[in-house]
Amino acid sequence: MIIARWMPGLAALRSYKASFLPHDLAAGVTLGAVLVPVGLAYGELAGLPMAGLYGSMLPLLAYFLFGSSRQVVVGPDSAMAAIVAVAVVPLAMGDPGRLAMLCATLGVMVGVLCIAAGLLRLGFVANFLSKPVIVGFMHGVALVIIGSQLPKVLGIRAEGETTLEQFASLLPRLGDTNLVALAIGAASFAVILLCRRFVPRVPGAVVALVGSLLAVVLFGLDRYGIAVVGRIPTGLPQLALPLPALADVDDLLAVALAAALLSFSDTMVTARAFAARNRQRIDANQELLGIGMANLMSGVSQGLPISASDSRTAVVEAAGGRTQVASVIAAIVVAVVMLWLTQLLYWLPSAALGGILIASAWGLCDFREFTRLWRFRGISLAGALVTLVGVVVLGIMEGILLGVVFSLVLLLRALAFPPDAVLGRTPDGEWRDPAHRPEAEPVPGLLVYRFAAPLFFANCELFRERIEALVASAAQPVTAVVVDGAAIHDVDIMACDMLVELDGELRSRGIRLAFGNLRDRVLRDIERGLPPLPDGGEVCFPSVAIAAVATRRPAVRD
Repeated sequence: MIIARWMPGLAALRSYKASFLPHDLAAGVTLGAVLVPVGLAYGELAGLPMAGLYGSMLPLLAYFLFGSSRQVVVGPDSAMAAIVAVAVVPLAMGDPGRLAMLCATLGVMVGVLCIAAGLLRLGFVANFLSKPVIVGFMHGVALVIIGSQLPKVLGIRAEGETTLEQFASLLPRLGDTNLVALAIGAASFAVILLCRRFVPRVPGAVVALVGSLLAVVLFGLDRYGIAVVGRIPTGLPQLALPLPALADVDDLLAVALAAALLSFSDTMVTARAFAARNRQRIDANQELLGIGMANLMSGVSQGLPISASDSRTAVVEAAGGRTQVASVIAAIVVAVVMLWLTQLLYWLPSAALGGILIASAWGLCDFREFTRLWRFRGISLAGALVTLVGVVVLGIMEGILLGVVFSLVLLLRALAFPPDAVLGRTPDGEWRDPAHRPEAEPVPGLLVYRFAAPLFFANCELFRERIEALVASAAQPVTAVVVDGAAIHDVDIMACDMLVELDGELRSRGIRLAFGNLRDRVLRDIERGLPPLPDGGEVCFPSVAIAAVATRRPAVRD
């Protein structure tokens, strides 16, 4: 029972039905055929062609054992490969061996961070990436991938560290485009999109791979300057724990934190989406363990950091896969290719891999999300655009940081300037906002004020200034202020000090301050913070109505 609790895959095997095997076998073979070209493409994007294939074997077995989803397919994806290309490749300083070591180290670090978070039950950390940041990041990554793959598709070279610089360097060289390479890349892109649109059960990446490879072999397209993948080492990856220097760990720590958060967030989004369609439940903390073990195994087998893939998960679903056994079979298919069939990939054109990656990038885009963000709240669209521009102009890590900081600033702004209202009494004795209940009317001499936020250092002075302004502008002299505290779910010591000062000022003017509808925790804090009334009266009341009745008499002056 304990083993099954930590390794849901074993529990799933105990209840596995023989009738599932034909479906999982067909889905696994289909998925394995997709993983080969996709793995090569993501490896090319990261500067490590074999790392994409290495990350498509053992990580699938690890997630099968530790993940909670019955359908999610993990492996190298565009976001993780782009992070390696942008944040890790510069650290390698042109040394392929060092790049492989740093990439493996990043995978291990991401795995360790996710496993530790899972053991500490920190599944909620995925919520720190807001929807606008995710939307902006995904579209920014799509542009990063397109910018990095266009040179392969066009058959020309590009320069620049950021995506914007790469696009700028391509423009004056468009006249040197290799039309044959462009035809191969465009055809691969079109085949994948057409298969997605009209025959989703057909793996478009496999069709593009086979078609472009046959075109090069049959028509001798390599004579036209078409770059091909070339010789791919035969055999399975060697298992080894990378041993980086402390300086390398320090350089990779921020990258690993961002990659871990993105990997887990992407996995949770994909897992929840497919679980909802199939009436399954997802355990966020178990997903942290699953994606952590998958990244750890990818690191020790020299693979890319990995995440969940919605497109490959959709391939399994479309092919009729029932359980994670389909992923295990797919991993075996990739291993068979690595052992005996790599020579068949020698003539695979790089332009085809570029087309496959650009199609993958296009799949990341959902332009309707921008319209949805705009309709919901314009500032949400601004957050997405800030992240997108940051990723394209500054880089992936900088763009993520910029988007998160922008979101936190918006959150602090919302807390520092929360909605408030002066309440009136309805004919049935309730206190409501006149903006929503026009029949609610103010009571002369009584100010009932609602503040819809926790009361803390960032907004306590606004609270004070607002009450003072309302008292000063009242049509009739105010004898009591009642605060509706239903929405004040927390209060800090600075806010308590402010309330003591406000209470003293109001009392000196013959105005009594009282609270209604306070939560128990806030009630205890305010009662500890405010001094007792001179006449022994109450400061906090169960409801606004009771507080309003109790404060109708004038307060006793000091």
